[in-house]
Order: sequence, then structure tokens, then C-alpha cells
Amino acid sequence: MGEIDVRGLSCPEPVLIVMDEMDRDPKAKLVVLSDAAHTRDNLVKLAHEYGRTATVSMRGRDFEITIA
Repeated sequence: MGEIDVRGLSCPEPVLIVMDEMDRDPKAKLVVLSDAAHTRDNLVKLAHEYGRTATVSMRGRDFEITIA
């Protein structure tokens, strides 16, 4: 399981980073930290486009998106 920190990055950079990781290892579980709601929404949509599940929880004030 990898953890990717995209806090402070502007779109589309977080989506491209996560997309690269999913392409590199299609079965790997990823945990992504984001500080922006629109990034959270885009990453959940991306996960579904790849046929994967995404769950969102909070880690302090940040979003933790788990892609499996």
C-alpha cells in the first residue's frame, strides 16, 4: 500500500500523479491525502473510471482517499 500526499497541489496535478501510480501497479492499494474537496471528488471519480473502489475518511482536516 502506497501513500501519496497531494496536499497543496493544484488540479490536474493530483489526478495525474494518482493516475500514474494506478497505471504503474493496477492492483496496488493507494492512500491519498488531500486538502481540497474538489481534488477528493476528482480522485473518487478517477478511481471509478479505473474500475476501482474509493472510500473517503478524514485525517484531521485533510481527506484520506483509499483506492482499492
